[in-house]
Amino acid sequence: MRWEAVFWVGLSVGSLVLAQVFWPRLRDRLGDWAELAERFAPWAHGLIPAYLALISGALRARDAGLIGHRPLAWVGGALVCGVWLGLAAFWKPREGNWPEPSRGVLDEPRWTLYRAAGSLWVGHFQFGVLVGLGLAALEWWLGWRARRVTDWETLARIASSAVVFVLTRNFWLTALSQAALLAILRRGAAPQQGQL
Repeated sequence: MRWEAVFWVGLSVGSLVLAQVFWPRLRDRLGDWAELAERFAPWAHGLIPAYLALISGALRARDAGLIGHRPLAWVGGALVCGVWLGLAAFWKPREGNWPEPSRGVLDEPRWTLYRAAGSLWVGHFQFGVLVGLGLAALEWWLGWRARRVTDWETLARIASSAVVFVLTRNFWLTALSQAALLAILRRGAAPQQGQL
């Protein structure tokens, strides 16, 4: 199980670098299909490695926060998310290139893959989340090195996701709160973007 998780995590973390190397050649070969492939790529990157890791048995669904929540844990987790989102509503970012809210749901399976693999490797939930945080930061850094684009918003979302997951241990609430957080931040940053 541990080595299978290493494979899926490695594939997910390294896919941005692989895309930078192989996509220019592959794009020419795909012709008219290239645009469709580019639209599908974030979905493939966000969902496929995590899904395949789960169905192959490389990860436990409980470590990923997919199952095992009692009704009271749902209520408590929802309250935590509500407080988190309430705090975000009062913070008005002056600038920021926040993605669409769907990106909050899209990135979460990949970051959950890293956290669940970390928990599997170290045998401890909180330290596993720290390992996952490090893997997500490594993925961000590799993507930054490939694109040379400053993207502090993604680092902030990675940290936010880890905090909410530690507090709720629930993938579903974390993903929904990340989408809601992006909607709040985009609304708060919109007037600034309109003034440019």
